Amino acid sequence: MTIKTHPWYRNSWFIGLTLLSFVYLASATLAKADSVSSQNDQELQQLFRQLENAADPNAADLVTSQIWNRWMSTSGDEAVNEMMERGTYFMQIGHLPLAEDIFTKIIDDHPDYAEAWNKRATVRFMRQNWRGSEADIAEVLSLEPKHFGALSGLGMIKLYQGDLPTALSIYEQVLTIHPYSPDAVKLIPEIKKALKGTAL
Repeated sequence: MTIKTHPWYRNSWFIGLTLLSFVYLASATLAKADSVSSQNDQELQQLFRQLENAADPNAADLVTSQIWNRWMSTSGDEAVNEMMERGTYFMQIGHLPLAEDIFTKIIDDHPDYAEAWNKRATVRFMRQNWRGSEADIAEVLSLEPKHFGALSGLGMIKLYQGDLPTALSIYEQVLTIHPYSPDAVKLIPEIKKALKGTAL
């Protein structure tokens, strides 16, 4: 079954959820030219421990916001900041080729900047360039393996491709990092329902 024949493809809530989630992943103004990662940052390591042990969704939301702020913390690089702002603006008004070019320029100059990869993944998703978006997500995850936003994006790509077993596995992985992930909590039961009675 392809995603076009799956009921989700026709459900406006699913399309809206995936697009809104991807826009959220690229909505902040960033200025940091080097990645801050749970692999190299003690503050992030502590925040992820708090997220894993969050008592409820509200507590998780607070920690999630701190994680995003840490990922997106500025370094005073005004040139990168301005380019990210321009790229985000063009993405939001629908000038996707130009937005992609801007994010590509940032990546070329700062290949360790995870959020530039993340934004280009968003643009490529919006252009239905699944392969390109997936490749960029792989770069994000190489820099920040706990990037639950990028993982959720990868799950969305697999859903659009109709690869429900892989999407389920990805969203279950998201839950191990972010136990109250709205996308994972919402979509895992739907995917399991769709897969019921089919071979995984």
